[in-house]
Amino acid sequence: MSGNTSDVVFFDIGNTIGSAKVLSNGHLKSLTVYTYVPAVLQQLHDEGKRLGVISNIGNNTAENVEKVLSESGILGFFDPELLIYGPKDSPEIFRRAATQVGLSATPEQCLFVGEDSVERNYAREAGWRVVPHPLLVSEILKGRSLRYITVTVSTESANSDWTSALRDLPIVPIHVSSNGRGTKVYAIASTVTILNLDDLGFEVERLGDADLPLSTDLYLLRDDRQVRTGFLVPEGQSAALFSNEEESTWVISSSDEGLYVALPAMASIDNYRFEEAYHGHNLKLIPNLSLLTPLGVQETEPPVSLVAETEVDLSLNDQEREKLASITSETIRSYLAKYIGKEPIGPKGNTKISSRHIDNKDNKTATDVLLQDLETIGKGDFSVDLHPFDHPNPWKRRKLYNVVAELPGEENSEDGIVIISAHFDSTANFEPNFDPEVDPAPGSDDDGSGVAGVLAIAKTFQELSALNKPQKTIRFVLFNAEEQGLLGSQEYARDEAQKSSPIVAVYQLDMIGYREELIKNPLPFEVHVGHRNNPAVEQRSLKLAQQIQTLLPQVSPNLKPPQIYQTPDAGDTRSDHGSFQQVGYPACLVSEDLFIGLPDIPRPGVNNPNYHTAEDLEVDFEYAADIVRLVAAAAWITAKH
Repeated sequence: MSGNTSDVVFFDIGNTIGSAKVLSNGHLKSLTVYTYVPAVLQQLHDEGKRLGVISNIGNNTAENVEKVLSESGILGFFDPELLIYGPKDSPEIFRRAATQVGLSATPEQCLFVGEDSVERNYAREAGWRVVPHPLLVSEILKGRSLRYITVTVSTESANSDWTSALRDLPIVPIHVSSNGRGTKVYAIASTVTILNLDDLGFEVERLGDADLPLSTDLYLLRDDRQVRTGFLVPEGQSAALFSNEEESTWVISSSDEGLYVALPAMASIDNYRFEEAYHGHNLKLIPNLSLLTPLGVQETEPPVSLVAETEVDLSLNDQEREKLASITSETIRSYLAKYIGKEPIGPKGNTKISSRHIDNKDNKTATDVLLQDLETIGKGDFSVDLHPFDHPNPWKRRKLYNVVAELPGEENSEDGIVIISAHFDSTANFEPNFDPEVDPAPGSDDDGSGVAGVLAIAKTFQELSALNKPQKTIRFVLFNAEEQGLLGSQEYARDEAQKSSPIVAVYQLDMIGYREELIKNPLPFEVHVGHRNNPAVEQRSLKLAQQIQTLLPQVSPNLKPPQIYQTPDAGDTRSDHGSFQQVGYPACLVSEDLFIGLPDIPRPGVNNPNYHTAEDLEVDFEYAADIVRLVAAAAWITAKH
């Protein structure tokens, strides 16, 4: 139906109209509205549409939420009678909202705008129209259908201003892939907008059925066995994994990256995993306008000067070396123990974390413990917050959180932000019949080792900062839902790019605790910087890896010089560093000897044999401490200049 003034548009809040920051008690602290949202709200208001909010505010009060909306400058767009709060875990809240607005008999005049496909599914059950992104609201109100598409730009056209042409249209990019033949943008657009693209001469492919984006999420699934065995060798697993007739229709495209699967709202990505899958075997493709305008890539100059682009003194003074030397095997052991169930937590000491999988209740426990650890480590110097996003499991509707601790720099972040990160969720989905709600998933190496490393660095940096505050702000970020397609880091990096946050470096620790017993000192490790979508981002990321390499003799002589991976890089977009690279930030992944070796290194990488199993219980603490100490040195040098 065509839009009219009786249409009522309801918006979700977090990750739809803005990036929320939540205090440790769960109360909403602030909302940074996405740059394009005020114009959308103003247009709808000018057209006479009534606007409301449907949001699950947890243990917040309505007064606090509306105070934050007012402070963000958008409360005035919404009808006070249409601010509706409660869980969106059934169609009930949408039926209640339709009744409240007087449209219970014609619920199709209500439109819900929300990024979460499960919530959109419940709205559709209540008879509503839905849309996954604010920029597409007008298209739905005009009665147009939405489709997944690819827009291909050849290498011959790469130097044209094609990104501006796309930005001028109501198109929502969700993924960008480049190779020697050109650039392919995966996006959501209306049928009319797609015809506009045809008129401009773009090569456009329609993927799947009309309106598929209303009820699904798009994932990239990588079949690493098929890649390993090669062309025309029938060892791929797509036919086996999607053997059901209905499920086979979910696969809407394939490329050298893998399968593109439009997963229905009520299906879980955990049920679709290829055997022999390497690290980062799936990627959720989320709406992200910054994919078309990566920071520091389209502009003449990056948003801030990068220490890695200037000549700086990479030597550490005696005081810094002494503090870094405090990162020992025992430091890593002590921080790791409570997160893998080897030590109890809680005031009574009778609770243990058996799994950090997002579907397990202990994921929330781990979130709370991380908050407590960072607040304790910070000694009042850290600002510790939660970054919320939606839980992707259709059967367990609740919020998930990234945990963020910030140590302000001398210029209070204006001179740049350095991030040290890891993911804290875990999985044991290689176990037969793994039940994530109850089965153990200790994830000691993946990625408890990285979590312990970030906490150890946080402690060291708090002590160093007390002696000599760094120039740049430092953030310690623990990401959730990495195993569900890098979801936590994608949400976080997108939100930071929307704010044009001056992030100058991201050091991601992911699996730093396993080494083959036969390998003695010096020990191999890897640094991944490859980003085939944009050479400029890769080159700035490479500077971070080279900085790590230069500092190695000063702090971690037990390590070999790192295997530095550039394009083609097996780690490209396969850990949380990739979420930052895709929006223009320099980032690197530091890991154990994890992926296949470089061409000039004949020995292949050795994957932890306990990867994604309940047996991932052990870490080589001395090896991990060597890697952590080195990353700490590189991050500190970056932050202090």
